[in-house]
Amino acid sequence: MKKLITLLVMATALILATSCDSDDDLPTGPVIQVNTFCYGDQTTNFETVGAFRGETLQVSADAIRTAVTIYGDGVSLNAMDELEGAGVLMQLNFYGNSTAGFQTGLYEITDLEESANVAVGYDLNYDAANMFSSFLSLDSGYVRVETYQTGYAITIDGTDANGDEFHGVYLGNVTLLP
Repeated sequence: MKKLITLLVMATALILATSCDSDDDLPTGPVIQVNTFCYGDQTTNFETVGAFRGETLQVSADAIRTAVTIYGDGVSLNAMDELEGAGVLMQLNFYGNSTAGFQTGLYEITDLEESANVAVGYDLNYDAANMFSSFLSLDSGYVRVETYQTGYAITIDGTDANGDEFHGVYLGNVTLLP
């Protein structure tokens, strides 16, 4: 009996000596921030709070466009589905191959109106009361659209007209406006 107790104590000690203290020592990956976009020196950013899209339209024989607008704090839609307020506004024109609606996939940022392309522009000082807006276009890069729960994950990774990197992820609903 004494040998059995000694063996159990030694086995317990061996298990305790070789087991992990905790799972806290597992490597961690980078934290992915959503609804935040970085541009310029990559320390400058802005946050987004919502998005909507218009109806999908056939604009030429091989160009089917879905316009998506992503907006930041200070900009909102009123009861008439019109933009009001001032803040950040991004406009994306997706070109697909189906009139069925907004499509998931990988889009190339370009000003060509062909399937699998997207035109992207952003205005950091958008003001709905001002008729003139100065959108800065993205000249190259990619936009990935994926479904996520009841909404979408829209990942933008590109270079703007100033040559600055621009990237971020919008995660949320993209409401269809009539």
